[in-house]
Amino acid sequence: MTSAMDIQALVIGGPPIAVLRSGAEFNLGEPIVAAHVNQLNEAFTALSSRFHDIVLLNALTLGAHAEEVISQINLVSPSSLIIVFDEDENDSRSVELIRYGAAECLSVLESTLYGLRKNILKVVERSQGGTWLSTQISETLLNSTFEGTVVFDEQLRILLWNPAMERIFEIDRNAVTGKVVDEALPFLCEINEKAEIEEALNGKRNVTRERYFYNPDTGKNGFFTAFYNPMRNRRGEIIGVVGIVKDVTSSKMNERSSYEMAQRMVALTNSSSNMQWISDSTDNRIFFNKRWLEFVGNDIDDERGCGWRRHVHAEDLKRYRELTETAFESRLPWHIEVRLRGTDGRHTRFFESAFPLFLADQSFIGYVGYCTDVNGGRTTIPKLPAMNPSMTFNSLEMSPIGIVHLDNQMIVRHANKRVSDLFGIPGEELIDRKISDILGAFDMTTLQVVFSRGERIQLDNHRVIIETEQGESVRYWDISCWPQKDAGNNVSGVCMSFIEATERYNNVQKKEEFVAALVHDLKTPLIGAERTLDAMLKGALGPVESGHEHMLAVLQNSNRSLLTMVQSMIDVHRCENEFLNFSLQSLKISGLVRECAEELRVLFSSHGIQLKYIPDVSTENALVMGDRMALRRVILNLLDNALKFTPYSGTVTISLKTTENSVHLDIADTGIGIAEEEQEKIFTNSFQGAVGRQVGGSAGIGLFVCRKIIRVHSGDIKVRRNSKGGSTFTIMLPRHVKDKGLVAESLPGTAEIK
Repeated sequence: MTSAMDIQALVIGGPPIAVLRSGAEFNLGEPIVAAHVNQLNEAFTALSSRFHDIVLLNALTLGAHAEEVISQINLVSPSSLIIVFDEDENDSRSVELIRYGAAECLSVLESTLYGLRKNILKVVERSQGGTWLSTQISETLLNSTFEGTVVFDEQLRILLWNPAMERIFEIDRNAVTGKVVDEALPFLCEINEKAEIEEALNGKRNVTRERYFYNPDTGKNGFFTAFYNPMRNRRGEIIGVVGIVKDVTSSKMNERSSYEMAQRMVALTNSSSNMQWISDSTDNRIFFNKRWLEFVGNDIDDERGCGWRRHVHAEDLKRYRELTETAFESRLPWHIEVRLRGTDGRHTRFFESAFPLFLADQSFIGYVGYCTDVNGGRTTIPKLPAMNPSMTFNSLEMSPIGIVHLDNQMIVRHANKRVSDLFGIPGEELIDRKISDILGAFDMTTLQVVFSRGERIQLDNHRVIIETEQGESVRYWDISCWPQKDAGNNVSGVCMSFIEATERYNNVQKKEEFVAALVHDLKTPLIGAERTLDAMLKGALGPVESGHEHMLAVLQNSNRSLLTMVQSMIDVHRCENEFLNFSLQSLKISGLVRECAEELRVLFSSHGIQLKYIPDVSTENALVMGDRMALRRVILNLLDNALKFTPYSGTVTISLKTTENSVHLDIADTGIGIAEEEQEKIFTNSFQGAVGRQVGGSAGIGLFVCRKIIRVHSGDIKVRRNSKGGSTFTIMLPRHVKDKGLVAESLPGTAEIK
């Protein structure tokens, strides 16, 4: 028999080499009770059937899939602390394993029996200091955020005022802490901010509109918006208000500048004697100047879109549309003589010219055009220079963005000066070379997609290797690829743009290391506090009186809420940064789905739920372009949700079908379902539906992350309520044309699930 305070440990994999060399028996001694398994499938079975405080994991067991294994352990037993002993003396490897979710990583020198025992006890002891460390980490998070954070008690006294609030309003925290809002912030009360806070104190979550403030004591002024949310204790009683304040002064000033610029543009065009218009990138006209509106006798709403076409003479309309549509597809200027009907019903002959508009990254945003009255003799028809294909490219020669034009054989035909600087290769040496010879590590599948689909692809923070005189240089670029089309609307080449992003990538990595440190230092004490409270409730320190039992339960629920909140913040941070590192490849979607289903089969069985996988025969070789780990995360998340909301003896069915252009993955459950009015809201950040709040254990960001990943893959994800109860989530992804040599097969060892 073991006491309630024994440390339950599960050892996965062979003993450390240091232990084997010593010849000692692998016994960690009291109070550590250790069980041992060799295979991962045995480990998952053991973890799902019994709680373990510590998972002691041999790094050799991880193989090439460290992140997947650690994530799976956290999924099956989220309260267990993972300690990895690694024979490889590599600090970067240790940081990487901690980032994946390990609580500790031990070197070969620490992997003796004494070292293992000491570190296990150290992790447990450290976890019991959870309250102090949690407070320190929470304070760090509040002090590190760019958003202002303020906390009021029931009397509207200010309890917390973080550095961002000091920056926004130029008021020191010592000057406001402990004071009521009327005394501390009278200039905000003048703009009715107190009423907004009182609404939250009455239980209403509210977001204020953008509003102007002026602090007469310091002269500080600007614009801000705030979100106020009531704070409740474990009994549901409101005990205060937390406010998140965002400084929108810069955006407001930019908005005002943009508005003023737009007004100047309107005034300029209205002063012109020519009729002028502007279209968007979909060829819908969105603006007409005063001269145009006066000529046709309509207001701007009647002309927007395609309404202007009714003024074109019937004999000119077909020729006009053919010319403009062809020019639009090729993004070229066009000129035409056309008759337009005025307010008097008569047609006037105009010479119309239009020119394409591009942003700095060569994104097409529409056309600007003007019409000159030929009959009126205001101006003569200009003699137009012959269009030279190189004119557009030469205009980008001094662009700060590297731009390359490839023909349909992927050979460089043009490259501006910035490309030479980025590649470290003289411009004349780039011409007539294959892009694959210049960018050896670049996945040519990306360009194949542009050629085959005619779609634009954007790669952010993409890792490239450049050969220099000093050897290989690893850099990170933002790369855009878009098709060039000929007169027949066929893809005849590809343009690529390159923007240096190495510094930004390094900053993102630093943030990721910060998150890894949070996971290491925060998750351990919070889980330790959970285990300690659980042991006390079970009588580890003697019988618990009924009144004390209630208080301990309240503390335990508060600790769990803090753990959920911190984990949610970490997940959102990871979500927003993981999309910067997508690596697209062509992969078999059926193999990936089968692999995910097989991994969770034991977990479903332990909950008494049947998991079925029913792929259509046509899906066996269906390919999609995607990031394997990102798509895997989506599928596992949806399956985990189905498991959470499906009762015992229920069924979860995975179906996979294809059409000519897309792949459809359905995950249907026989659970409690989702109300129709919440089916779109569940994909928004931090939303929890009525059912989700009842079940608990979620921060409402999982489906938000899933949709974001799928939409980055040019697909979509939807949900519907089943007629017989439960829900069906459907993932739709574009289908990729098979190209031998580019297919990434599924991991070996997967099997069909019956």
